[in-house]
Formats: sequence, structure tokens, C-alpha cells
Amino acid sequence: MKLKNLLIAFMGILTVATVTSCTGNSDFQETAQKEIKIGGSSEGYPIMEILADAYENNSIEFTFMPSSQSSGGIRGVKDGLINIGVISQQLTTAETPENLKYIPIVKNFLVLITNENVKGVSNLSTEQIQGIYNGTISNWKDLGGPDAKIILLDIAEDETEKQILRENILGENLQVISTAIIFQEDDEVLEAVATTPYSIGVMPNSEELKEFAVNLLSINNAIPNKVNVQNGKYKISQTIGIVFSAESTSVTEEFIDFIVSQEAKEKLELANYIVEKN
Repeated sequence: MKLKNLLIAFMGILTVATVTSCTGNSDFQETAQKEIKIGGSSEGYPIMEILADAYENNSIEFTFMPSSQSSGGIRGVKDGLINIGVISQQLTTAETPENLKYIPIVKNFLVLITNENVKGVSNLSTEQIQGIYNGTISNWKDLGGPDAKIILLDIAEDETEKQILRENILGENLQVISTAIIFQEDDEVLEAVATTPYSIGVMPNSEELKEFAVNLLSINNAIPNKVNVQNGKYKISQTIGIVFSAESTSVTEEFIDFIVSQEAKEKLELANYIVEKN
């Protein structure tokens, strides 16, 4: 009788341990699925932040990894380090890596900005921009501005924005003046232009522009806005999209379903983005 009671007690302990173990694993898996890690191109972070804030699911924690480039976003998803990779370039079906899916989200235009003390210059032609970048135009007075040396704040050649600028304005073979100050991240350009007298630089359009005292320039008499991007008059724009695994968790898939929803599109339109049709 005692042996039977001991056996029952032992089986009870084993059952409790098994249930506890299973519950612990379930909790761990559920917790792991409640976080969505986002990484990749810094140009798309403001867009993803708008979407994350608008997503009505308080149980989801969004983690933005240190920004890199589009290639970093793609690689991060492939390696399983992040759930969503942000990229600032248009991908075709042939260019989309195997086992990944790509969705374009918005088209955003680049803006040419100057420090607020550059008075009298509101529009530049393609040739004038080329002259600033190659150094043949070095003083603002040659463009109708103040008698002051032009300070060029440029971005690295491997940045998508620089590639877009070359494709539409500079040309592939233009040699940038050696005195140009090069930034590795385009989000550094805004603050640098705002604090550097007589400077000029290019950056993606952003809500942050409203927080700094800078001048926005027209290019070839086309004002940088949604209408001119859509009608083709304003040439320098980029497509921001996301990549994700074809075998994403249900938590990630539900957020992606929200990203392509009408509600999400309206949020982005209110922030002055040009929403891509999916």
C-alpha cells in the first residue's frame, strides 16, 4: 500500500513538472512572437515608425535595430536576425531574393536644402547643381545669392540617395569636388545644413524638415511636392518598401496585413508620402 502511494505521488510530481515545462516553453514562444524586429535602410524608419504607432495592438513590441542600408535589411531577414527589412530601392520579382517577399510602400522625393542664410536662391537647374558638385560654381553670388563660398555637404556614393542623384542630375562620371564634406548617413545632412552657414545638401523628404531652419529649393523650376513627383516634373524620388520571409510568423504577417490596409495608407498620406498601389 505504501509502495502504491509513493508511486502515485511520484507520478503526480512528474506530471506537474511536465506541465510546467510545457507551459514555460509555450510562454517563451509566445513572448518571442510578440516582438517584431525591424532593420535596414534608415530612409524608411520614419515610415515604419508611423505604421508601428498606428498599429492597434498594444501587445506587440517593435524593436528598431541600428540602421544600415537596403542590403543590410535583406541580409538581416535572410539570416533570421530581423522580421522585416526596410529597403529604399525598387525591387523587381527577379531581384527579390529566394524565400523572401517584397512590398513597395511609398514613393518619397529627395529635397535639395540650403542653410537659411543663403538668400536669393530658390531654384537651381541641372547644370547649376552639377557645377556646385564638381566645383566649377563655388560662390553663391554666381547663382544670385550672397557673396560667400558654397559649402557642399555630400553623402557617400553607396547611399541610395546619391545613386538617385547621379542617375537624374549629376551623371555617373561627374567628379565631386574634393572639399565636399561626406556623410555616411543621410539623416545627418539635415542638422549639418541647418548649422553650417552657406551650406547645401540633399536628403529624403521628412517631417523633420519642419523642425529646422533650412531652405527647400526647386529643381528646374519644379517644386518638390507630391504632385510634381506624380506628374514626372520632379525627378529625384525613391521607393521605400519592405522585405520579409515567406515563412513569417503570424504576428509579423498580421502587421504586414495592416501595412497594406487602407487605414495605414491614409496615415502615410497624411504624413505627405506618396502611397504605392499594392
